[in-house]
Amino acid sequence: MQYRDYYEVLGVDKKASDADIKKAYRKLAKKYHPDLHPDDKDAANKFSEINEAYEVLSDPKKRKKYDKFGNNANFSGGQNFDPSDFGFDFGNFGNGSYTYSTGSDSGFSDFFDGLFGGFGRSTYQRAGSRRASSTTSAKKKTTIDTKIELSIDEAQKGASKSVAVKYNNEVKNIEINIPAGIKNNNKIKIDGSKYGINSYIVAKIIIKDEDDRRLDGIDIIKREKIYPWQAYFGTKRKVETIDGSLMVNIPEKVNSGQKIRLKGYGYKDRKNNKGDLILEIIIDNPKDFNEEMTDLYKKLKEIEG
Repeated sequence: MQYRDYYEVLGVDKKASDADIKKAYRKLAKKYHPDLHPDDKDAANKFSEINEAYEVLSDPKKRKKYDKFGNNANFSGGQNFDPSDFGFDFGNFGNGSYTYSTGSDSGFSDFFDGLFGGFGRSTYQRAGSRRASSTTSAKKKTTIDTKIELSIDEAQKGASKSVAVKYNNEVKNIEINIPAGIKNNNKIKIDGSKYGINSYIVAKIIIKDEDDRRLDGIDIIKREKIYPWQAYFGTKRKVETIDGSLMVNIPEKVNSGQKIRLKGYGYKDRKNNKGDLILEIIIDNPKDFNEEMTDLYKKLKEIEG
């Protein structure tokens, strides 16, 4: 049988904290998830290997037993060993290769079964049956569709949102973590098992239009109101961007509907692509004129007439 270094699988130090182990697991599980690699056997094996490593290292009792076994035997790398030399006698362990197609009762490798199966594998045989049953049922899972509305700022920074899902005539609140930089109409799929729901929850992300802003891909369109004389003579405006405030020169004789593009001040997606901020000029008359301003407008009207 081949010894497997679970710390190596997750890419963590043997003194890694529980938080470090969980972080490493989540990163790798996301990278090799079967949904992202359909029909890729290598990725499927890697995903199973990652899950097995996390199964051991995230459980204090299993981790302690694993560490004790590895230290006592002074294993390194992936060297082979005879299970009988260490008091294991569980029949045929296969050819020593570390794969997940050996027909193991637990759904894990022979190494895992040998170390944690107990004499006769009774405990983990049952666990394996439950795991196999869970895998089978997962393939048959339906989906529950829902929507989550976010502001532009929430979508840019990332957020945690609770959605109410009705399942078997019962309403359950599902917590969904939304990554920073998600795009409009993207979907997030989570397994409802932890909430007692035998379905996948698929949340469609809707990034809402605001009074003066809207998202167009990764560009942000912002309506910028200015007075007629500012449009004619040009002006400077303090503009709020997603990264903070910015002084912008508005050119003279600008027209309503004209757009000014500010490169790199837009929305940043999950791949670190940065859009632009596009100011859409709106010429807006003041609602309340004082007497002097009214006289000036009257004079302009007379001159124009």
